[in-house]
Amino acid sequence: MSDAKQLAAILKADKRFQRIIDLLLEKYESYGEHKGKITLKDASTDECEALNSFIAPKNFYKPPVLSFRVQEFEAAIKDSRFSSASLKAVLEAYYDKSLFTSVEKKQIRLTKYEAFEKQHLDKYKGKPCSEWLKHIFQKKCSGYAVVINEYKTNCSGCEKLLENVCLAVNARFDSDFEPIQLAVLGADITGDSHYFDSDNTAGKLLLSAIAFYAEKESIKNAADRQSLYDFFNIETNPIFAAAAVLQIRFFDEAGNEHPGFAKFADMKEPALISDINVRKMKRAESADKIIYAVENPSVFSVLVNYISETDSGLICTFGQIKTVGIRLTDMLISGGCTIYYAGDFDPEGLQIADKLLSRYPPGKVKPWRMSLKDYESVQKNNDIISQKRLNILKKIHSELLLETARSIEKEKRAAYQELLIDNMIQDILKN
Repeated sequence: MSDAKQLAAILKADKRFQRIIDLLLEKYESYGEHKGKITLKDASTDECEALNSFIAPKNFYKPPVLSFRVQEFEAAIKDSRFSSASLKAVLEAYYDKSLFTSVEKKQIRLTKYEAFEKQHLDKYKGKPCSEWLKHIFQKKCSGYAVVINEYKTNCSGCEKLLENVCLAVNARFDSDFEPIQLAVLGADITGDSHYFDSDNTAGKLLLSAIAFYAEKESIKNAADRQSLYDFFNIETNPIFAAAAVLQIRFFDEAGNEHPGFAKFADMKEPALISDINVRKMKRAESADKIIYAVENPSVFSVLVNYISETDSGLICTFGQIKTVGIRLTDMLISGGCTIYYAGDFDPEGLQIADKLLSRYPPGKVKPWRMSLKDYESVQKNNDIISQKRLNILKKIHSELLLETARSIEKEKRAAYQELLIDNMIQDILKN
């Protein structure tokens, strides 16, 4: 047995040395070398006697204050029969572990964390979530604090947390942002329908990821949070994820008309309809089988007055088409209707239109006032569309939207439905 291990065993067996050795360890971990002074202000007689027996008799310690330099303890080792032992080796044998200074420990933690980051960047390379991961790791911005705090307290738990959020982000892109309820998203990925609730760690991290893709720097209130969910087409409550309808009638499998919505249609008044309302309905239609659909509620509110002069129907999807919007358009197509869809001249607006056009047979959904000519005829927004958003346009498939998509890519500026309201009114009244 080495001198260090022999001396460590002797010191460990003598409980009078316990606090003294603990303080020697603290000094080494702080300084990385054996220097400084050890002081016990409430030293016992036994502790003083123990140190007196170990350190040369030129110093005599007595309670209540015991104070000595670390170098004195180290010199005592060199003067003993265990002279080949270093104080560090004795401490490592005493605690049965390798000793590192605070600086060394920090560097070890940093190295491990850097490996953790690289592991995840490599794992998700080429996946949609990789952009967000690079952003939080490199910029150490929103979301980074959640990750690093989780990593410090539970490394394996942090790995699972990051994996699940990445899976959620990738799933949204892979599904082309088909509407999904937040509870369903959590259940699909983890088996826990509450996993991504906004007050949970995973929910906060998911919102941070969505904020990155939505280019939103902060989430100040519930409205900001809801706008992010809307951006990823995630529904937090099926009752609130509604669409507005005018002059549309609904029928169940037996062909019976829904009496509540029939009354709204008879009165030519708009109604809000949720996913829960349409679950038992199988078919929907307007009197002339023509449906105008817009995403903007302000546009809808103006067009209501003119649609009521016709036999056509009108829908407002309130931005991204949610579950109720998909069910609604499915029922209208089943009812033999043709849908004219008008969206904003921005990447997200064209993306929604493209989804509808690709979902149904040719001619059943038609772009309405979304042509290149329409885009060129209106004033553009002054803000430049980011490249991240412009990349959405590269995924537009419909031939009916490609010219407009290419022009928006070139101009890098959006334009909005409100600027074409007069043209829309003329189209409605001509039919």
